[in-house]
Amino acid sequence: MKTRKGYLVRRGKTFYAVWQVAGRKFMKTTRQSDRKDAVKELARIMQPFLVADEVRTLETVKARIEGAKADLVKMDEEKNPPLTIGSAWSAYLNAPGRPDSGPATLRQYEAEFNRFLKWIEAEHADVQTMRALTPEIAGAYAQHLTGSKATPSTFNQHIGFLRLLWRVLEKPARMDAPNPWTDIKRKRLVTQGRRELTIEELRRACLAATGELRTLLALGLYTGMRMGDCATLRWGETDLVRGMIRRVPMKTARRSGKPVMIPIHATLQAILVEIPKDKHPEYVLPEMATVYLKARSELKDIIQAHFAACGVTTHRPGTGFVMEKGVDGKDRKVSTGKRAVVEVGFHSLRHTFVSLCRAANAPLSVVESIVGHSNPAMTRHYTHTSEAAAGVAVAALPDITGQATVTPVLPAADEMIAKAKVRELVETLTHANLKERRTQLLSLLTL
Repeated sequence: MKTRKGYLVRRGKTFYAVWQVAGRKFMKTTRQSDRKDAVKELARIMQPFLVADEVRTLETVKARIEGAKADLVKMDEEKNPPLTIGSAWSAYLNAPGRPDSGPATLRQYEAEFNRFLKWIEAEHADVQTMRALTPEIAGAYAQHLTGSKATPSTFNQHIGFLRLLWRVLEKPARMDAPNPWTDIKRKRLVTQGRRELTIEELRRACLAATGELRTLLALGLYTGMRMGDCATLRWGETDLVRGMIRRVPMKTARRSGKPVMIPIHATLQAILVEIPKDKHPEYVLPEMATVYLKARSELKDIIQAHFAACGVTTHRPGTGFVMEKGVDGKDRKVSTGKRAVVEVGFHSLRHTFVSLCRAANAPLSVVESIVGHSNPAMTRHYTHTSEAAAGVAVAALPDITGQATVTPVLPAADEMIAKAKVRELVETLTHANLKERRTQLLSLLTL
C-alpha cells in the first residue's frame, strides 16, 4: 500500500484535502476558507496515513538490518566455520584454556572422546558440529553409558570430561546455547575399599615374584607409595647411601608439589642394591615404567594376575568370573552375572604398609606423613618428629622375604617416638578430653 502526504484544492471559498492510496483518489473538505487553517487541517487528516507509512518503513528497515546481519553471520561462518565434533579433540589439545593434564589423563580423555565420537557417528550422523549437540542427545548418550554397565566412577569421569570439552571449546564451537552436558547428574559412588593383605598372602606373592615385579611389590609394601609412584620411581629420587626416598606423589604433584620423605627398609634396600643402574640410569624399574606410562590398566592386570596365581582372592566372592570345571574336566571361566568388585590390588600394599606401621606402634602423625596424606594437622606433627621417627616406623616392618623379623628400636629413636606421641596428645588436647589426655601423658612418662 502506498500513501501520499496529500494536497489542497479550492472550490469556491472552501479548501479540500486530496490524496491517493493504491491508485485511488480521495477528497475531503477541510471546512476552512483560510489557507493556513486548511494546511493544518490537511496535516490532521493525513496523520494516520503518515503514521502507517512510518511503521511500515521501520519494519522494512528492521527486516533489511536483520537480513544484513544474517548475511554477515553466514559470510563469517563460511570463512570461520563452527568447530566440528570430529576435530574437537585436536582443538582441545591446542586450546590455551584447557587444564594442564598429565599424559596418562590425556590418554584417558582421548579414549573417552573416541568412544563418544563412535556413538555419535552411529546414532546421530546428522549432528556434525559441537553446537548442534542438544541436551536431549547428550542425555541419550548418558543413557547409553548406563546401559553399557559403566561403573558410576566411569560414568562420572566420562560425562565430566565431555562437559569440560564443551566448556573449553565454547568460543571456537560458536556455542549459542548452554553447555548440553550441564544438567546430567553425577551417579552416586559406593566406595569399594581395598583390604590389606595377610602376612601369609604377602609372603606367597613376594616369594613368587621375579624381576621387576618383585621390586615393584617390595616398593609398594615398604614405602606405602601408590602404583604409579612405585612404577615410575627414578634413581634421582632414591638415596641408597642415606637410606631415603624423596618423591613428589603424582596425585598431589599439580596441587601442592610437596615431596614425601620415605625411609628405605633394610629388605627393600638389599633389593635395590642388586639393580644395575648403569644400564637404566633414569627409572628404577624401566620395564614397569614403560608399561605404566603406556597403559596403567595393563600394569594393574599384571599385578592382579600375579596375586590370583599365588592363591590370593582378588575379587569379592560372587562377583566377576569364577573358575568352574566343565564336562571335559577342564577349568573354565564362568561369569557370575555381577560386575567384578576388586578387593585386592596393588593399593592393598599401601593399606598393609599403614597397618603394619600402626601395629608396630608408630605414631599416626609419622605414618600419615610417610604415605603423603593431606591432613594438615598430621603433617604439622611430622615436622617436629623428623626423619628419625619415620626411620624407626619403617624399620619395624617385618621382612616378608622369609621369617618375620623386627629390627630393634634404638633408644634415641624410641625417645623420638615418645616425643611424637606426647606432641600428638598435646595438639589434640581439649577441655572435653582433658582427663583422658592427662592419663595418657602420665603413662608415657612411665615408659
